[in-house]
Amino acid sequence: MKTHRRGRVVVLALCAAIAAAAIAPATAGAVAVTVTGDDGNPVTLGGPVNIRNMNPTVAVSLSAGENYGYTVTGPNGAQVAVADSCVTPGDTRLVDYVGNGAYTVNLTRYSNTFCTTAAGTSSVSFTITAGVALGQPTTPVLTRKAGSTIPNTIALPIDLNPGALTHEVFAERNVAANPDGSLPGTPDQFFPDSSTRTVGIRLARGPGTYLVVARAKGYSGLSTPSVYTAWSAPATIRAFAPFDTQKFTWTDTRGPSYRFSAVIRATGASGSVTIGVRRGSKGKFKSYGKVKIRSHRFSKRIRLPRTGKYQLRLGYKGNTTVAPGSEVRSFRITRRISFTRAALVG
Repeated sequence: MKTHRRGRVVVLALCAAIAAAAIAPATAGAVAVTVTGDDGNPVTLGGPVNIRNMNPTVAVSLSAGENYGYTVTGPNGAQVAVADSCVTPGDTRLVDYVGNGAYTVNLTRYSNTFCTTAAGTSSVSFTITAGVALGQPTTPVLTRKAGSTIPNTIALPIDLNPGALTHEVFAERNVAANPDGSLPGTPDQFFPDSSTRTVGIRLARGPGTYLVVARAKGYSGLSTPSVYTAWSAPATIRAFAPFDTQKFTWTDTRGPSYRFSAVIRATGASGSVTIGVRRGSKGKFKSYGKVKIRSHRFSKRIRLPRTGKYQLRLGYKGNTTVAPGSEVRSFRITRRISFTRAALVG
């Protein structure tokens, strides 16, 4: 009885060993397969391997006396690398990016040196999950600096995809993204800086909500066109025009009652402007009330019976397109004549 059981154990062990040998991947011993990882270094295949690299290289290395050939198929089921019919030392193959998914290295073992008699097949795979991500601004921004007409440029962080041929970044104002993640209309295109891993978004279209999307482009192969990753989740930039005046004039310069008028540079300004005046350059501003904005213009009469140096403060609470802000101007009142201008402070 013991002998019989011992014999069954031996038979079962042999069967298990034969089965394991039949299903074991060819990479388990004499052959090793690697793919270029995201950092440029080879990663050995044989278990789950996930990379973002859009331009990887596959390499197969053999022990002496082994003979292999291989092909690489993409998630579309087509070959995405030039077949290596009989591996020799140093042979590598570039893999074309045809989209995210599983890429399979199909190995054929041969029993002769010239790789003409197949003796078995096996396969190993890796997965490409390429994509681009954009940083999200945490606070609203200004379209330009107060007193300037030059648009501001916002440095937006971007996670560039390794191995991409190029990256495309587009921005459009006051739109919703299309169902595929692209932007409608004629969006502006911008180009990332790989050294800073940022992309400069120029706010040249004025105030509003800017949507920014990006994608990476893969290398085209001999028989495959260039393929892009999906569009990134959009980054949202909320941009406001600053409050400043592009024209300020005194329309009545004879005291003790004076009148000024101003044109606000941001045409979307609405509501009212608060007026404050102080003598000198220190201390609190005395309120002279509010004045209504009409077609981004306003005017106000103020009474100042004393001569001397003054500062005039214009304050604005903001609206949906113009940021809150203030502007301070200095002027002087003399005995003989009033003043002809008010200099902007700062």
